[in-house]
Amino acid sequence: MIRFDAVTKSYRKDLPPAVASIDLMIEPGEFIFLIGPSGSGKSTFLSLVLREAKPTSGSITVDGMQLEKLRDRAVPKLRRKIGVVFQDFRLLNNRTVKQNVGFALDVIGVPRKEQSEKIEHILQTVGLSQLADRFPHQLSGGEQQRVAIARACVNQPTVLIADEPTGNLDPDTSAEIMRTLDQINRFGTTVIVATHDAAIVDGMRRRVIELSKGEVIRDQERGVYGIGE
Repeated sequence: MIRFDAVTKSYRKDLPPAVASIDLMIEPGEFIFLIGPSGSGKSTFLSLVLREAKPTSGSITVDGMQLEKLRDRAVPKLRRKIGVVFQDFRLLNNRTVKQNVGFALDVIGVPRKEQSEKIEHILQTVGLSQLADRFPHQLSGGEQQRVAIARACVNQPTVLIADEPTGNLDPDTSAEIMRTLDQINRFGTTVIVATHDAAIVDGMRRRVIELSKGEVIRDQERGVYGIGE
């Protein structure tokens, strides 16, 4: 699914690399926590998966596509395979829940007559069917984040990246969001969650990849945020 072979990314020759000599494999359907302090390389790692950045050396493969050889015109095809959820929701305030989710389908050219079933299914999956006609300002923070997850997943991506998805939420709401991501994962989507939230990592006990100064210092099945077992 996602393979890094000796991947290094340097932005400036006079600075240490943002990621250094990373080798790892993420299998289809895995749920991964990507952890590490600010400056550890998490953002660069995600940018490389999205092909927003290219490796200085090494090779990256995502769903059979070798990213360093990917032509720019093929990048949109890659990104249709990857849903992304951010900390700040990024919803369109003048559109309803249903319209926000449908916007993701508009962007990739799905005809409106084919959208309804997809939207209905994903809203049911994230538990928002009854709120389909509400606007973002009428929703709680957790509900807004679930709309963002629905929008990212409505086209059934093979990979979902969640970058600090609970950063603006209280602990109870954070747990709710993680249950939603777990549900998405159970449908077969590979999920990568970059986070500083030790509680959710320790509570779910999934694979943990820890970065420090651009290097993988821990890759542990059923890990915890702190010291490995």
